[in-house]
Amino acid sequence: MPYTILVTGANKGIGYEAVKLLSQRKPDATILLGSRSIQNGEDAIAKMKSSLPSHSFSNIKVLPIDITSSSSLQSAAEHVKSTYTTLDVLINNSGISELNGDPKHPAIFDVNIRGAKDAIETFVPLLTPKIGIVTLVSSVVGPWYMTELGADTPLHKKLDDYKSVSWEKVEAWMADWQVYADGGKSEDQWVPLDKGVIGSRYCASKAILNPWIRWYAAKHPELHIAVVCPGYCATELNNFQGTRSAAEGGESIIWPVFNQFESGKFYQDGNEMSYDTFKW
Repeated sequence: MPYTILVTGANKGIGYEAVKLLSQRKPDATILLGSRSIQNGEDAIAKMKSSLPSHSFSNIKVLPIDITSSSSLQSAAEHVKSTYTTLDVLINNSGISELNGDPKHPAIFDVNIRGAKDAIETFVPLLTPKIGIVTLVSSVVGPWYMTELGADTPLHKKLDDYKSVSWEKVEAWMADWQVYADGGKSEDQWVPLDKGVIGSRYCASKAILNPWIRWYAAKHPELHIAVVCPGYCATELNNFQGTRSAAEGGESIIWPVFNQFESGKFYQDGNEMSYDTFKW
């Protein structure tokens, strides 16, 4: 039975680099390059071949997938099941920081939170029993957001109390953030939007998603779930302003494939990170 790895959002940036590295380091595995467009996926493979002619990258297969579409997720899962039977590793890398230049666009929550949840719940039933791995790409901007809130604030305490999280609470937090962003009377005091990046919907999405994945990992002790941060990488997501390369980010997010880790914990470059506090 072939060893199979799926990386979503993999036709560019960190996901692209992750697939490129996995193809070389696991030549006997099938690496599924998740892309909303088949053509974009094929172009990504062609780019890899051009950049490193000594490696064929023949073990990479494009898997059309849009994690915000239930029908797309279902079709992708059915293809994986019928073709490979099981999935050994899911790396949910898909994420956006804006849409059409709008850093407050609702699609950010749809991709970064709802899409991540739906992707994980869709593919977990296909994971190879006992050895299957879920890697969720998150970011230290989640802990940064928590730090900005202040450790003694009610919202910080709610977000850190992952054991009492439910999906209903996650949806309520997203709705409350929107009320706050629109200038309405929200239940909680979120980081002001005028704080720049830290007050953005993108940063809020990571602060909201992290407690859910911690809860999910605790609820499913039979699973191996790693949450990883690629670091501040220069990619399209941040207009190529990062201080690390996309390849370094790719290294960070594939680390759980090759190393032992504690399920539900947060890592960057193999080092455990805090979920609720971030220090520069």
